[in-house]
Amino acid sequence: MMDGLKYFQLQMPVEKGSHLPGASIMNYFTKVEYISTVNTTKIPASYVFLVEFNNPAVFDNGVNLDLSFQIEEILFQDESYAYIVAKLPGPLGSLVQGVKGCWFTAPTSLSLENGLLWTVQGTPIGLKEARDLLVQIVPGDLKMRISKTVASDWISAPRLPPRRHEVMKTAVELGYYSTPRGCTQRDIADTLGIRQGTVAEHLQSAEGSIINSWSKQATDSSFR
Repeated sequence: MMDGLKYFQLQMPVEKGSHLPGASIMNYFTKVEYISTVNTTKIPASYVFLVEFNNPAVFDNGVNLDLSFQIEEILFQDESYAYIVAKLPGPLGSLVQGVKGCWFTAPTSLSLENGLLWTVQGTPIGLKEARDLLVQIVPGDLKMRISKTVASDWISAPRLPPRRHEVMKTAVELGYYSTPRGCTQRDIADTLGIRQGTVAEHLQSAEGSIINSWSKQATDSSFR
């Protein structure tokens, strides 16, 4: 990491930010996760997001779902998730783009289950300005911090190839990682219509990626 740069992180339940325009996007998606920045030369900027949903037909009537989350392009779509390019014209997106010396970074996500996790990287002056503006947008007590590293209690999962992601997601949904186990690898294979050996390979690879990612982030973090 470059000397002098720090991270600003905010964690907020969905209810706390229900007055913000972007909260309505949860009517369509169960989770929206920031992946990367595409273009910041225009206002509002464009970003790549991973969106998860329960309705496979969410885009059947077009991508103009919500004014606070302007989808420009669908890069890849599966039955329960998609990678998209979108703009954030709402107050949080405008805040980051309007403050010199700060920008979005991972992990940043909004979900029904965990609320908003917002991570911004930048200079100490830029992050302080962003924090001061944020308390005007979302008044009251907020769980936030400015530090030199991303805290390891807010670990970001690594990106998995689409098929591996699907196998892992199905395993979780069927209870493979529950105690006691709710299914076998054979059950996962039957659900997806693939070989049990293929399931085992995908799970082993995904587990290794997740554990290695966790270990690296925990080592690099200032969390105690």
